[in-house]
Amino acid sequence: MITIVISSFKGGTAKTSSVLHIGAALAKFHKKQVLLIDFDSQANLSTGLGVGCDCLDTTVPVLQGEKNISEVIQKTSVPGLHLIPGNTYLDGVERTSPIMSDPYNHERLRKSLRPLDFDYCIIDVPPSLSWLTQSAYFASDFSLLAITPEPYSVLALHRLAKFHTMISEHHPIKLAGILLSLWDPRTATNKVFTEGIDELYPNMLFNTRVRRDVSVSRSILQGKCVFDAYPKSRVVEDYKNLTAEVLKKCSPLKTIKKLVKSHE
Repeated sequence: MITIVISSFKGGTAKTSSVLHIGAALAKFHKKQVLLIDFDSQANLSTGLGVGCDCLDTTVPVLQGEKNISEVIQKTSVPGLHLIPGNTYLDGVERTSPIMSDPYNHERLRKSLRPLDFDYCIIDVPPSLSWLTQSAYFASDFSLLAITPEPYSVLALHRLAKFHTMISEHHPIKLAGILLSLWDPRTATNKVFTEGIDELYPNMLFNTRVRRDVSVSRSILQGKCVFDAYPKSRVVEDYKNLTAEVLKKCSPLKTIKKLVKSHE
């Protein structure tokens, strides 16, 4: 199973929408068995898939050793796409027993995922460098960074990239790329923005820009992915193209090469 964490250090970057639609596209168009993990106490990913934020079958009892991870996995309306919901109890879970007394508590999520047999697992984390984000990084093979074309998003990217480097010193995780969402092709500063990102992080920006499209918000309010709710919207093509790029960057072969290199 290939595990991917999608993160940002700023809200409003369409991070959760990216998790939802990359996962849905992998299942719907590439026939992959996909598990999404809502590892954010806001539970927006769960809401976007029609589950809601009041479900008690989350990673919380799994991390606390009270449930097996297979007990909290739910099917979604998309065939092949599964979800472990999130809820408000994720906030501060690291301060609960027995997690608090475990010196290796940041590895609990990684260990719980070992027996699962999905093709891909994608983890949605809070827009912060919290214990939840750290645990997701330790559980993942690849990371994707979500940004929008605005200055504050770039500033947040710097700090997140440093965090990624710090984690990679202890765990073999690879930065697969930078996702650019809420794109408006008419904006005059687009070229300057993308050239600046490419200068700082060469060849890390995905070629696909996910355009700003109200159909994404409308579909989430319906508890559906945009592929089912608004299949003719322009953003459908964007997410399909982006997912194809992610699939190339986060392949099993690349994981094997990464692990071999880490042990050389």
